[in-house]
Amino acid sequence: MIIERDGVALNVITEGAGEAVVLLHGHTLDLRVWDEVAPELMGAGFRVVRYDQRGHGRSGSPPSGYRWGDHTADLAGLIECLGPPAAHIVGLSKGGGIALECALRRPDLVRSLVLIGPLVPDYSLPEAMMTSFRELARAIRARGVQPAMREVWLAHPLIARAAARPGTRERLEAMVLTFPAGEYLASVRDVPDRDWAVTDRLAEIAAPTLILRGEHEVPEFVAMAELLAARIPGSRSVVVPGSGHLVPLESAKAMGRTLVEFLRGLGVVARPA
Repeated sequence: MIIERDGVALNVITEGAGEAVVLLHGHTLDLRVWDEVAPELMGAGFRVVRYDQRGHGRSGSPPSGYRWGDHTADLAGLIECLGPPAAHIVGLSKGGGIALECALRRPDLVRSLVLIGPLVPDYSLPEAMMTSFRELARAIRARGVQPAMREVWLAHPLIARAAARPGTRERLEAMVLTFPAGEYLASVRDVPDRDWAVTDRLAEIAAPTLILRGEHEVPEFVAMAELLAARIPGSRSVVVPGSGHLVPLESAKAMGRTLVEFLRGLGVVARPA
């Protein structure tokens, strides 16, 4: 289905019945990253909602509007449109950052949080990691999206482990090679939409929180996961054996079981499959 928010068409898939679990993909990916996780949740009696974020997949790519607040407003509008008073929100990488923003800006919409290899807004990444992201941006603008994805992004430490696995690489390429690169090709520069930092407000998050990361996660993202575990009250941490950054692609079954266990531990009564 297509849901429009603020003039941007969002490509949405909703499946199953029960309490809503919204799945947020990572940067350059799309809702297909959850293809093997969604059935695990539906089979356990949950309603699964996933969508392509603006500038990704089959959703629209506006000329501007790629701030954390814009992504959070899309998520909030989606939850309100679909009807549940609140949803369990699962975010991978940048999707985890959107989930954190939503928990702070719209806590009324967040039943629980699952943050997978999360990118934490306002966290100061090391210069080497920032340089790698700037290199990707320059390559997209200079050589085009597909060459940049093939030559720069598929070799990036965040996704190289998944890209090295036969079968997984094909699924990964299907997403990144069709990435619209909306944010990189935006024609209007966004201005800040808040004067506070997520890293200063983590103690305010009251939603039950699970932090997942792969055993072979890159050091910068291990540090962010540890920061969240230390600052979000009552949060739990789980390390997924054998996985790198892209846990839903690399360890879908194990991740699905962990999600279901966490949600049922909250007292959620799932509908029979």
